[in-house]
Amino acid sequence: MTLSEQQRTELAWIYLRHVVEGSRRDVLDLLWPDGWELRRMNQTPGDAIRVAGMILRRDKALPESLLNATAHRYDFDPRATQERSKRMGMRLLASDSEEWPTEFTDAFVRMMGTGADKDAGVRGQAEAPFAVWVRGEASLAELVKHSITMVGTRAATRYGRAVAYQFSTELSMQGYTMVSGGADGIDKQAHMAALEAGSHTVAVMACGADVSYPAKNRELFNRMVNSGSLIIGEYAPGTSAARHRFLTRNRLAAALGKGTVMVEAPVRSGAINTMNWAESMLKPTLAVPGPVDTAASQGTLLRIQEGRAQMAITSQDILDAVEPLGRQLELDVCTSGGSETNRGEGRGPEGGFGQRGIGPKLSWQETAVFDAAGIENDDSGSLTKIQRDTGLDGVLVMKLVRDLETMGLLRRKADRWVKVRD
Repeated sequence: MTLSEQQRTELAWIYLRHVVEGSRRDVLDLLWPDGWELRRMNQTPGDAIRVAGMILRRDKALPESLLNATAHRYDFDPRATQERSKRMGMRLLASDSEEWPTEFTDAFVRMMGTGADKDAGVRGQAEAPFAVWVRGEASLAELVKHSITMVGTRAATRYGRAVAYQFSTELSMQGYTMVSGGADGIDKQAHMAALEAGSHTVAVMACGADVSYPAKNRELFNRMVNSGSLIIGEYAPGTSAARHRFLTRNRLAAALGKGTVMVEAPVRSGAINTMNWAESMLKPTLAVPGPVDTAASQGTLLRIQEGRAQMAITSQDILDAVEPLGRQLELDVCTSGGSETNRGEGRGPEGGFGQRGIGPKLSWQETAVFDAAGIENDDSGSLTKIQRDTGLDGVLVMKLVRDLETMGLLRRKADRWVKVRD
């Protein structure tokens, strides 16, 4: 039977997701020779078929470290995993999928150059993911468009469980998806509260997305999938949980949320590790204060004392911290003679502002780039000038102008980007 290009590509991604543990910079460089960080901007799919073939045949052109890392896994037939995943209601998302969350690229772009991979406070693989397994029918990109990551100790106190449940309920009712790790304690409260509120939640696993870990949460995981929520992870179906995989998966949980909230955690814990990732990704980090005489609150209190986390006393504190990066500064854009309006309460077209719902909503970064773009009859709008005017990273500017072009708001004119006027 001759396979189509699409079928071969799917099998190649499944193969890579099995033989490569987590993610690796050398694999990203092979998949995207021009730079993995440009993958969303230029929408170039990674060359999975070529890279999978090189690993399978033990190509001497591969880095020796990659050959060694895959030495005991390379002889693998992905077809059985493909069938198993279909039976389990799972699918593999590669980074060129429409369901791929933009933050799985953007968060790691922001982290570049921070030294996070060398920081003892951020242990685990620091590279961006290239594919994830998803269990459930919802769109991952849509679910995490407005999301908050909540973390904390498994050995939560009654106080910690109550706060986690209350905050998660209130955030869910505000339309946020709760992201957590599927564990007992604080994680479980975040997931359960979201479900009880009729909202969605995402569990990021340190094992295969089909593996119930811990086993006592099997019913919770099934309920999540059956109610439109998702279970995701980098690891192949059937992969068991391991200590190093928890540290590696924490970077994904931190990347998905608009901010990360730590409810209870001792000084040394996986929750602290997730906070470190969020901090490296330049995302808001918040911590809930607790009793000074309990071990479960020492990590949160220390973060607040060091000024590395904002204090969260109410769920509104969390919303105030994350909404400048989310919906509070989303703007309705009208391309008909238009600029933007602050979520629909602007003037009419004669005043240069759009009406609610006329155009797409932009984040503050997209709005800054749109405002800095040129017009037909001037000489502004070069990438260099946009970067200077906005203060944004050059790679991020390149990505955003392409996104705005896709929305029909900007177009390229020689070496400039200009606003589209209908």
